[in-house]
Amino acid sequence: MATQGKKPRLPRDLLPQPKHFDEANVARLGLISIQERIPEGYASWEEEFEFLGKPVKLACYASEKVGGVPHGLDNEVSLALLALYFNAGAPEDGTFTTTPYQILKLMGLDTSGYYYQALKESLMRLTTATYVLSEAWRSGGRWQSVTFRYIEKLEYTSSPEGRLDRASVLRVTLAKEIVRSLKQNYVKPIDIEFMASLRRPLSRALYRLLDAQRFSPENPTPLARFEVNLMEWAAACKIVHKRPDKVRRTLAPAHEELIARRYLQSVEYVGRGQNQTIVYVFGEEAGGVPDMEAVELLMAEGLSFTSAYSLARRFSLAHIKERLERYRAILASGYKPKNLLGFLVDVIRDESGKYARALPPTTRRRLQARQEEEEARRMEEEAEREWQSMPKEAQIRRALQVAQLLLRARAGVGDLEDLTRLMESGVLEPKTVVEELKEAAARGTLEDWIQSFRQRLGP
Repeated sequence: MATQGKKPRLPRDLLPQPKHFDEANVARLGLISIQERIPEGYASWEEEFEFLGKPVKLACYASEKVGGVPHGLDNEVSLALLALYFNAGAPEDGTFTTTPYQILKLMGLDTSGYYYQALKESLMRLTTATYVLSEAWRSGGRWQSVTFRYIEKLEYTSSPEGRLDRASVLRVTLAKEIVRSLKQNYVKPIDIEFMASLRRPLSRALYRLLDAQRFSPENPTPLARFEVNLMEWAAACKIVHKRPDKVRRTLAPAHEELIARRYLQSVEYVGRGQNQTIVYVFGEEAGGVPDMEAVELLMAEGLSFTSAYSLARRFSLAHIKERLERYRAILASGYKPKNLLGFLVDVIRDESGKYARALPPTTRRRLQARQEEEEARRMEEEAEREWQSMPKEAQIRRALQVAQLLLRARAGVGDLEDLTRLMESGVLEPKTVVEELKEAAARGTLEDWIQSFRQRLGP
């Protein structure tokens, strides 16, 4: 519980959730190199490649003194700034106030020390690097040539040694070109939680760039596959060394993780040398940003948060509502599946139309029961693999989402602050919290759970 006499503080994770959108030009042009590290002194690049069916010319001029051109972690910082800009009400002048702590938490990074310095270096690169884009910036349905810095102005408070720390405050002004795009809704949704759960900065950066090709304002229907020339892709990724074998080696670790996390189903190279083509086939986790109402509806039927979240990313709210009605109608007709949750997931995922017809006859119900049992087992295994693959920060955020969703008005801000602190310190395991809350919700004993939690804290 919060210390008596002190005003409870809302944990920064639980501030109003930012809108998760990416500015489409920045994301699709790959203005920030995906590479985690760049050669010393690498302070400029100039690239030409095809974008939306036309050749474009891009250049970036930076300073060696602040670490060269934007790269690696700067992808996540730039995206976090967009989310915080929206969360601040999308001010007309592009100026908003935030803290280093908020940025790091939003990115799913550790807040104990090292990343404060890394964040400062990143902000300095985004403030000093100048982009020169020739007929490459899409605005109002037309092509423009623009020159800008991602952060137009940066002010901050720091320690006596000039370092950012937990007490620092930042005042950021985004480039007017970026603000104009955001105001004109030239954006695409992006799943920040999924991005933050990826282990490698390279994977997170490639995910952002790939997702911008898969789903964009010009392409409202997400692509199932994406094909691109290897050398053009190297230019889009801002990979330093352009030899085909080095490009493939640079991309390999990110490909492996994105396949393991089922964002990509496969990556294939076709052809040889500089004429190679990369063929990306997107996987089942390449869904959109989930509608939390859909997540809540599925959890109300007994699905775990992980399974509900995964389904809500793949299917629209309208689809899930329609399938839930069908599922309930089938149960009301007297059908008794062997595994209720496996049957529910099968109804939602079905693309064959089998549930639009009459219920399966008795002779087929044994097969149906086996399929439901297999589906339930697969769901449990998927959920466990996904949970284990997430860093501790992402697990804590996931547990807090479940707590907020299920406890609602039962828990005050002080309770949520205490829950956050105990999970961060290791006293409580996020997975245990999720499992306890799910069980309490199923039994209708959430009130008892919150009272028990408060008693654990002592006086």
